[in-house]
Amino acid sequence: MGKAPHDTLETTLRDGSRVLIRPVTPEDKPLLREGFSRLSEESRYRRFMRPVKELSEADLDYLTRLDYTTHMAWVAVDPDTPAHPALGVARYIQLPHDPKVAEVAITVVDSHQGRGLGTILLSVITRSAMQQGIEIFVAHVLMQNTPVLKLFRELGGTVRLDDAGVVAVRTPLPRRPEDLPDSPAGKVFREVARGFARSP
Repeated sequence: MGKAPHDTLETTLRDGSRVLIRPVTPEDKPLLREGFSRLSEESRYRRFMRPVKELSEADLDYLTRLDYTTHMAWVAVDPDTPAHPALGVARYIQLPHDPKVAEVAITVVDSHQGRGLGTILLSVITRSAMQQGIEIFVAHVLMQNTPVLKLFRELGGTVRLDDAGVVAVRTPLPRRPEDLPDSPAGKVFREVARGFARSP
């Protein structure tokens, strides 16, 4: 297990609410368990592609014990609520047979979907991946998950049918923020890059 980066990002969502984004640590098991409990059945199915009622201790161990290079994850929390509940998680896992490619997944609790948090989380995990030399993200997405498919398409992703009801999305990572398309997602990515540049 590696050492978590010290980077954090505080930003605002479309509705003006604040969010703090930081690397996941082993101490976040209760946070992820509680956040998972606030996902609807549909959101859980979109994330895991199968019915999942709860995260086991082994699941939580896997999701929180990271090396921060081949396996990286960021959690978004609400800094204005005393318990700082989890609002979303972004994660990549580098493919062992092709270290320039990583599988990526984004999860946002139902109460915060549609506010732009997924795009912010994707931009943060993209920054981490690029720092490790990763050049391409792959994601497996349900065909009916149109917001996520739209997001990847805005970033230049290509979509192909992978299995019944599931598509594989392949998205090249931008070498520089200015290489991003002039799309809503591209603008968010550039703003997040500026936010990290301003951080102490």
